[in-house]
Amino acid sequence: MFVLDGQRYALPLPAVERVVRAVEVTVLPEAPPIVIGVINIQGRVVPVVDLRKRFHLPERAVDPEDHFIVARSSTGVVALPVDEAEGLVRDLGGERVAAAEIVPELNYVDQVFLMGPDMVFVLAIDTVLTDEEELVLADSLLSADVACD
Repeated sequence: MFVLDGQRYALPLPAVERVVRAVEVTVLPEAPPIVIGVINIQGRVVPVVDLRKRFHLPERAVDPEDHFIVARSSTGVVALPVDEAEGLVRDLGGERVAAAEIVPELNYVDQVFLMGPDMVFVLAIDTVLTDEEELVLADSLLSADVACD
């Protein structure tokens, strides 16, 4: 579970590889706007996807106190900058609702847990990048001669 702009989100546990402290992001020319650059994690080049842009939250620079959640999607590994990583939660409890029942156009969220007055949005990691963004990212990595895992 993690926090972005005061809102709680979660990723399915099998998708999470690790949580790391924020590091400097290297700009990747010609990357899609949602990709703010790449980072090096133990010799692996990992694209950094800005969920704030995806969810239309106020932009802000990555702070040294932030974390990156390194997650696996069906197309590769991405780093997601988050304000705070809250840790592992095996059971969110509360009522589980399909995201489409709340907001039909909410493509990047798989389900929502209603926990009293709070909601936790569970990301659909495979849809964080659109097919077009995936192609542009692959091209920008090739243009920069960077191998991405």
